[in-house]
Amino acid sequence: MHKGLKIALLAVLLIAATYFFGDVCGRVAQGYELIVLHPSREVLMSIALRFFLAAGSVTVTAGLVAALVRPRWACFLIFALSALAMLLGWELKASSGLLTAVYFVASLIYAKGIAGELDDRLSFSVGPIWHSQSLLLAALLVVACGSFYFGYAAEIDRAGFSIPPYLVDIAMERIEEEISQLLPEAAGEEVIAKFREQLGVTLEEMAKEAGRFLPEGVREVAVAQFREQLARALDEMQKEASERAQAADREAILARFRDQLRRALAELVQSAIRPYQRWIPFVLAINLFTLLTTITFLFSWIPILILMAIFPLLTALGLTKVVTETRLVKRLALG
Repeated sequence: MHKGLKIALLAVLLIAATYFFGDVCGRVAQGYELIVLHPSREVLMSIALRFFLAAGSVTVTAGLVAALVRPRWACFLIFALSALAMLLGWELKASSGLLTAVYFVASLIYAKGIAGELDDRLSFSVGPIWHSQSLLLAALLVVACGSFYFGYAAEIDRAGFSIPPYLVDIAMERIEEEISQLLPEAAGEEVIAKFREQLGVTLEEMAKEAGRFLPEGVREVAVAQFREQLARALDEMQKEASERAQAADREAILARFRDQLRRALAELVQSAIRPYQRWIPFVLAINLFTLLTTITFLFSWIPILILMAIFPLLTALGLTKVVTETRLVKRLALG
């Protein structure tokens, strides 16, 4: 096979891998709701699997291009085309263009480092690829987490911040335990009034405890709103209890109160967080980057292992060959 065709084949592999990675980034940017608001093990595993498969594909094909394609300008041109393919697989926007530029710059430094180290060696080795791989992986992680950040930030700008339902569920578990213990079997108006007094003390303590974790500037306003909504929920509960005298209606009354209290808690948290909502995507993106970095670099040996198997296979198939070169070296010595 002609050398130009071999270079074209390697270019197609890298371009396809980066296009796939760009598509994954686009899904991450649009799938923030599944990641943040309604996370499930199946969804998170599916997204993580796609990301690691795409990142691994880019890492392996980029290693092949950086090690085998010469002259260097041809190698750099292929990486430029791969950056364009990533952008096309993603979305033509300023934010995605900025993140794609991060990949492009990192890929040029990656390719230059591998080529320079291979040229200085006496024999071929995957060592230079191993040494430079961390830079490329870090760039891919930045691109993926950046796509999550820009997607989530755009949604908050459009619709505002909404507290994830599962976080409300966690808070409600503790409150429901208190409610179940305090709510009597009978559901008469007088009994509910006594229950209201007992529950009011318990929830007041919870509100004060939660208030300590809120920012100073919004603490009093948020807790006051929570008390107001709680009083409204208890009023409705007591009114309904006066119309429902049967013990069988206990669960119906409790279920309605849970719904009112859930909304009050959600409003409490959202009121406290709303002034700082623009920072939430950034904080979550940093946490996501930390998590993915740990996992990625824990398994970063896999692409190198694949390359160690591919290079001998390419030689066996006649696509590559070992070339012996003679060099003139100039050194300074005593005359």
